[in-house]
Amino acid sequence: MNQLFNWSKEIYEKSISSRCWQFTPHLAGWDNCPDLQHDRALQEIVRLEQSIAPVPDWAKEIVERAINLPPFYPHASFPQPYLEIIDAIGKQKPPIFIHGCYAANRERKQRMLDYVFCLDAWLAGATPEQASAEIENRGIDKVEWQQVCQNIWQVLGTRTELKRLLIQRTLHRQRWWIKSLVWDDDRRDVFCQDRYLGDVHCGGDHYGNPDFRDPYTAEVQVPEVIEMETQLNEICPDWKWFREVIHNSWLCAPKAFRFFERLLWAIGKERKCVSLPDHPMENADRVPDFLQCTDTYPDPVGAKNWVSTFVRGLEMWLRGQSAESEVENDLHQRLGKRSATKIWLVELFLRKLRFLNLYGFVSVNKDS
Repeated sequence: MNQLFNWSKEIYEKSISSRCWQFTPHLAGWDNCPDLQHDRALQEIVRLEQSIAPVPDWAKEIVERAINLPPFYPHASFPQPYLEIIDAIGKQKPPIFIHGCYAANRERKQRMLDYVFCLDAWLAGATPEQASAEIENRGIDKVEWQQVCQNIWQVLGTRTELKRLLIQRTLHRQRWWIKSLVWDDDRRDVFCQDRYLGDVHCGGDHYGNPDFRDPYTAEVQVPEVIEMETQLNEICPDWKWFREVIHNSWLCAPKAFRFFERLLWAIGKERKCVSLPDHPMENADRVPDFLQCTDTYPDPVGAKNWVSTFVRGLEMWLRGQSAESEVENDLHQRLGKRSATKIWLVELFLRKLRFLNLYGFVSVNKDS
């Protein structure tokens, strides 16, 4: 690496490059993150930034919204959010809407509403035949609703007060996700408009879309929810586990529907009986795909390979090398002709990706 300028707290904190470290150790700041002070790759990136001063406004916004706030967990819309950052750099125009955390598209919301309807029917005392007959009239393809409804009724089993309350609590949370997660064609003004589920205008992180902050805790503060959770705490021995699983049932997660299946399975058993990433269990039940939802999330191995190729394509573009694969060629076309500003932004994005370590594609090295 070439001799670097005098690296200091003042230089770093004045830089635009200091504004994109959400979800990384660097977010702690200069005084609380020794690795940041010794991050030679970031020093070079800040040097690049200084060489193009003044930084264009479009580039600042890409750093502060897009590079700062890509999904930090695997996301249902993968790889769209990462390609959109590249599109923004290539077009030299910040994205209008960030398709990242706390965002889910219309199709995903509709699919969850279909399952919500089935559980509503179960609560109302309907038969699986009655529920499937109504939902099949909507013309939804790819799902054999007669079988799905039969499966749900069988999994939930005999109605009890505990199951009733757990299903009610689950449905309230799922409706909240359907209503509060945003998209470019749904600004919390499309779904569940007949229900007050919590204050969708309260504070929190905005994940790149400042007009739509994350009201994660608003739903749990609704009196109706507090009453349900109080009752569940009194009668459910595993309520602490159920509560966490219900609260964190993010609809934007790639495996949201499979986790939903596991939750329903555990409700049917009225106890913790399935293994989840944050709650591993030995001798856990194996949950079949009774909701027919296996096509709603990406293959993790394929995603890892895609990210590796994506990163390699960015590195090749930076070096001026020709693309060797379809993914790499697509990236190079999106980025277009190299410029000093684009090179700085791509280097910064790559540094952020190595911290996020999407799908475990690379070992993070502070000097890499």
